[in-house]
Amino acid sequence: MKPVLDKDIVPQKSQRPSAGHVGEKARWSFSMRFWRQLDNFGVGDMQSNWFVSLFERMSSLCEMTIEKFLRDTVIQDSVRFHAIDWNGKNVPLTRKSFDWLPKDYLDNPDEYPIYQFHVSKALGRVVGFFDEASVFNVLLLDPKHNIQPSKYNDYTIVPTKSGSCNYTSLASATASYLHKCSNTDCSIKSGFMGFIEREIHTQTEGVVICKVGEEHYDRLQNLRKSIKDFHLKDVIEIGLLQFEEDLSSEGGGGTSALKVKVLGSGDPAEH
Repeated sequence: MKPVLDKDIVPQKSQRPSAGHVGEKARWSFSMRFWRQLDNFGVGDMQSNWFVSLFERMSSLCEMTIEKFLRDTVIQDSVRFHAIDWNGKNVPLTRKSFDWLPKDYLDNPDEYPIYQFHVSKALGRVVGFFDEASVFNVLLLDPKHNIQPSKYNDYTIVPTKSGSCNYTSLASATASYLHKCSNTDCSIKSGFMGFIEREIHTQTEGVVICKVGEEHYDRLQNLRKSIKDFHLKDVIEIGLLQFEEDLSSEGGGGTSALKVKVLGSGDPAEH
């Protein structure tokens, strides 16, 4: 005799396995973390409409998936996208010229080839590479077509002018003049530098501009690579706490000796 299930008992549905989050195919995105201005690759003499054209090109690329772009040679040709031919005629740089790149990128040309694409035929190129996250890292902006000279421009290199922002120009000019003052107790010197720093901080909502020597810059980059969610502000906060503790232990004086202790020997301006 077959068992009969009580009509008042309703079997529960089994839980379906979750497919999880299915991410969208990666679209073009850009990073400026490795952008630099070099001789013949500056943007200081470019007009605002050039930058608008640059942003429009970047915006149009961001509408496409990288997979589709790399499969479609017609699209690639339309923006003059190709790897840089370092053996080309009158090419002014080599791959080793990008010596500010971490060695994992610089020393792996097969995995991280350096490409160019154009802003337009008349407005120059953007030079960079795709990193492990498929983000295009801009290395250079090339408004004068200097990265890959061609027959079109008689293989000539056109000089450019490096640009600077208002804040860095002001801070640099002020510091260069004030450092000429040999009086370490000059209240005008310290007061004016403090004023400039506060103004920059206020107008940029938190930006602090300072010069960092190459040795300390390399140490910062090593920390950035080895520590997850590394932030420079954490280094500053920890340094301030230590500085205040040491200053307090010295009875509130001896700041010159404390600077030597923290910075070591050498020109303090380089730290």
